[in-house]
Amino acid sequence: MLGQKTLQDIKLLQEEVEKHDEINLKLNWDMLQKREGDEQHDFFYYDKDELIAFVGTYRFGNKAEVCGMVKPIERRKGHATRLILEAVAQLKAAGINHVLVNAPAKSVSGQSFAKSLPTAYSFSEHQMKWHPNKMKTSATGEVTLSEASDTDLAYIIKMDALGFDMSEAEAGSMYKSGVEEGTYIIYAGEVKAGKLRIVDERNESWIYGFVVTPAMQGRGIGRSVLQQVVERERAKGRDIHLEVALENPRALKLYTSVGFIETGSQDYFLFKE
Repeated sequence: MLGQKTLQDIKLLQEEVEKHDEINLKLNWDMLQKREGDEQHDFFYYDKDELIAFVGTYRFGNKAEVCGMVKPIERRKGHATRLILEAVAQLKAAGINHVLVNAPAKSVSGQSFAKSLPTAYSFSEHQMKWHPNKMKTSATGEVTLSEASDTDLAYIIKMDALGFDMSEAEAGSMYKSGVEEGTYIIYAGEVKAGKLRIVDERNESWIYGFVVTPAMQGRGIGRSVLQQVVERERAKGRDIHLEVALENPRALKLYTSVGFIETGSQDYFLFKE
């Protein structure tokens, strides 16, 4: 587990980099704050007591994402390259060969750095934010959300496998500590129809892992769920965000219809073996 001082150091460096580069970094704070076990997930370079460079790794089954940042005045000194190569080597030693390096699409330095590594462009994601003037209808009562428990774990794993192109064994490896906080089961009447997770990140609500059972898609279930989440999180005074792959036009159309607008993009580069 990362200590409070370390987390604060990461936060301060993130704020400095985001302000300087006018970007949003994807550091997966829900995962940073809940590091478990003895395996090293995060890599640091300090100069005396100041954090100069940071690289975090985020494992999803047999895949991993890597995101890093360097203090603006300390760039081009090899800090990021050294940390990322160390991180990737450790991931591959653990049997994770599908490693994606993440860089904001608008980050000139991040894009240049990612392309300087032995990587190839893989895909991009839109980051979207709900806009208060865009939602036209309210949620119906026929579709409901119920907070998940460990008794729902097998179903959650099955949905992740169906929705995110992985085996159930790979999906199950993400839940070694049980069901994650903020996970909900979607019901259409009395029937399970999917799942999602709502994560609080820096006073924002992020929707992750959203899957509607394939056999029940096209019935308005996804739209109703999103409307319910928006109404609930909006009542808390929070901004609502989500991500969607560019090659998923059906999902993009759904999110746009509910009132989400694009705020940025993240590019992913596959590290070559």
